[in-house]
This record gives sequence, C-alpha cells and structure tokens, in this order.
Amino acid sequence: MFCLIYNQYMEFYGIEKFSLVDYDEKVCVTLFSAYCNFACPFCHNSFLVFPSKEVEPISFDEILKYLKSRIGLIDAVTISGGEPTLMDDLIDKIKTIKKLGYLIKLDTNGTNPKIMKYLIDNKLIDYVAMDVKNSLEKYPITIGKNNIDLEKIVESINILKQNIIDYEFRTTLVKEFHEEKSIEEMGKLIKGAKKLVFQKFVDSEGCIKKGLHPIDETKAKQFVDIICKYVDVVKLRGY
Repeated sequence: MFCLIYNQYMEFYGIEKFSLVDYDEKVCVTLFSAYCNFACPFCHNSFLVFPSKEVEPISFDEILKYLKSRIGLIDAVTISGGEPTLMDDLIDKIKTIKKLGYLIKLDTNGTNPKIMKYLIDNKLIDYVAMDVKNSLEKYPITIGKNNIDLEKIVESINILKQNIIDYEFRTTLVKEFHEEKSIEEMGKLIKGAKKLVFQKFVDSEGCIKKGLHPIDETKAKQFVDIICKYVDVVKLRGY
C-alpha cells in the first residue's frame, strides 16, 4: 500500500532494552530505525541519520525473541529513529509486535501522515510523539533541509489534533534556532493541541553540528507562557 524509498534500511539499527523515559509512565523497549529525511543540526543520533557500513543492523527475529522473553515485564515498545515511517515494512513489523500484546509508541517527524493515519485508524499504535521543530518559516533552517513538504507536517498536526489517539508534540529548544517570534508562530500552528513538551538540548559527540547551545531555563519558561495561550498542557523535559 505504501511504497517508500530507502529500502536498504529496513532493519532497526539500535535498541534500548530498558527505558523509563521514552514512554511516559511505561517501562519500554526502544527501537531505533536508520536514516532520516531531516538533518537537524542538533540531532544527537547522527549515526542513524547517516548510517555507515560499519553500523550493523539488528535482526528483527532477534528483537522479537527479546520481546517475547520480556512479556509481562515490559509494558510497551517505542519505535524511534531516524524516521521510522521511512521503513517500507514498518506496518508489518508493528503488526507483529502488537500481536505480542505490547503498547506501541511511535516517534515521528510528521512527514508521512498517510502511514501515521493508517496506524492510528487500525489501532496499531497507542501513542504518538511528533516533533514540531519550529515555526513553518524556520523549518528549513531548523531541519537542515530546504525541499521538505511542509503541507505534510501540517496534515500530521491536524490528524493528531483530532484526539483519536493519545499524543504529544515536542520541540527541542536550541538557542540558535528558537526565539519568541518563532515560538509564537509555532503556537498558532498547533493551536488547540492537547500537549507540547519543550525538550532541553544537550550537546554531545553524536550531534550533527557541534557548538550549538541550549535555551536556559528562564527563557524556556517564557516560551511556556507563550505556548500556554494555544495548547492545553505545556511541559519542560530535561530542565
């Protein structure tokens, strides 16, 4: 049904076998797919955005074996990336995991609204965390790409705002990309949303671009005040 490119990246390239932070109030396993159609300078998973031949994929059979061994001990599986909706067999993989009885959370950048809607409509996922990077005007510089279809971002936002599924929007705050004006415009973009989480940027060796800076807590709280005019719940994460 959904014909995607990047078929060579069909497997997961990373796994966190025990996480208390990737799915609120759930103990989960987090799977990381390779490749992304964004190149956000502040992304700390550069090895997934630009996977090399030295990085070995993890067999899905191996992942399933681990998940079967943790039934009753783990609540959920978070599928992250990279951008997992680029996987051409994502739907089949999720169906297989869902049959084991796990809750499933999808982390996405919102560029594949059709796949996200299919997963929601068919009750294959239980929670979505969608990155809203910035105001639409500042999207290209924030994601490191100029040729992205912003209408798909808007479509994904509107799908989630229908409240068919539990969800959150999230924004990683970076001093070089975010200021009051862009936050205000972003608030208008997601007006009526249930929840937005502002995440603190942490510079690391895995970041695509070095030398970027976090927004300090005082400024982050000012951003919260701006967004509260548009969104029901606004939280800080990592501060």
